[in-house]
Amino acid sequence: QGSKRKGRRPGTWELRVDAGEDPLTRKRQQKSVTFHGTSRQADVALAELITKSARGQVSVGQRTVAHAIEAGLRQAELEGLEPTTLRSYRTSAECHVLPALGSRRLSHLSAEHLDRFYGALVEAGYSRSTVRGCHVLLCRVLDQAKRWGWVAVNVGRDARPPRQHTSNPKPVPIDVARAMIDEAVRVNPTLAMLSVLAADTGARRGELCALRWRHVNVDAGTLRIEAAIGETNVVYEKDTKTHQHRTVTLSSFALDWLLDHRDRHAKACALCGIELSNDACVLAPEPGGLKPLHPSSATRAFSRLRGRMELPSWIHLHGLRHLQVTQLLDAGIPLRSVSGRVGHRNPSTTTNIYAHWIQESDAHSAKVVGGRIWGSTERGQP
Repeated sequence: QGSKRKGRRPGTWELRVDAGEDPLTRKRQQKSVTFHGTSRQADVALAELITKSARGQVSVGQRTVAHAIEAGLRQAELEGLEPTTLRSYRTSAECHVLPALGSRRLSHLSAEHLDRFYGALVEAGYSRSTVRGCHVLLCRVLDQAKRWGWVAVNVGRDARPPRQHTSNPKPVPIDVARAMIDEAVRVNPTLAMLSVLAADTGARRGELCALRWRHVNVDAGTLRIEAAIGETNVVYEKDTKTHQHRTVTLSSFALDWLLDHRDRHAKACALCGIELSNDACVLAPEPGGLKPLHPSSATRAFSRLRGRMELPSWIHLHGLRHLQVTQLLDAGIPLRSVSGRVGHRNPSTTTNIYAHWIQESDAHSAKVVGGRIWGSTERGQP
């Protein structure tokens, strides 16, 4: 339903249309629009407005993008969103979204506004990942606004941020990994143990920092990964990234290292007059193991070691995880087994991240097929 009447100024018309029920008061709402033009043009505009109302595309209210962000992030916190993710959202909001769009009414926000905002960020020199972070934030809070009836549609879903280009994973070369572990034994034995476990299990740094001795089954030679360490303003224990727990079998090399590390840890505890608890952290920065190693501290220690050895800057701690995956793929281990070992939610995640590496392995597969089926090793030769 809609209505039209003359406005206060000549040549203007006030168009009104039903905007549905208020989700809080349960009262009917109306949307009023001032139109400039002739009576016939106003009739056309009213018909378009009625059509939009029927499709649920008309919203009422004075709420702004800032209101949506404040309420959306508060709701996300109540729902248990990871503190690190919340911190990332707040950074995107405070540094980029609020200064540009915070005062704009939700009812006036369009996909065009968002596209122009993303373009301005790119022109200002911000990375595509920064733009993507702003887009994810806006889509989330506008989804919440839609559920609450603040807006009829989420215009963020129609916006198109610049495509983010992902780089191929860079595994730490085997000889470099071994050399770094040997050097770490001299300067930082805990870092050496972490590096061995990272390369041997493919676990994430937060998962390694959360390991406790009760997670180690020496008889079976396995590790149970069921938690991770997160950091915001405080350090806290949380669930794994994919909320899936897994048991990883250690190589005999890594198991021997782990037993030696436990002996050293137990001796350090004895010197302090305490006993090594089964609940102590495996990679503890101090005797007793009551406090876990901070993931950021592990990264800084690895970076210092890299600088000490004058290695290239592209070598990172996470590259030991890439080393694990690429070596398993090269060895022909089934993709599902590799995915489960390193804690990916499903094999498609492994495929997406390591697509380039899988293609190289596929070239080797073609040679195997040629040799076994066609009896040849070189093109054109029987």
